[in-house]
Amino acid sequence: MINLRLTAVRILNPDLVVATELDFEASCVPADAVLLVGEVAAPHTAVIDRVLKPHLYASAGIEWYLLVDQESLTVRLHQRQGGHYLERATTKRGEVLELTEPVRATIRPEDLVP
Repeated sequence: MINLRLTAVRILNPDLVVATELDFEASCVPADAVLLVGEVAAPHTAVIDRVLKPHLYASAGIEWYLLVDQESLTVRLHQRQGGHYLERATTKRGEVLELTEPVRATIRPEDLVP
């Protein structure tokens, strides 16, 4: 489990964190070290992962947000603009998302969930 410190009093546990560096001795990753944060939205967490968490992550200054819809196997990549995120790419089952920023990665939706 990853503890991500957004503020002095707010810690969340995202499904994915890409950070500039990690201190494995620390109890939390600070938001200012995070390049990208990701969530896998299941039916019981969909509202939190689609509404609440993106708002909190954007407010904390995290530039990129990756949302995986577990039911449809759709991956949406969002980039922060001000206090919210704009969708930059959508990838569906059978397609490939090629990230060039904030890191280089190839993502296949069906590889992300069992």
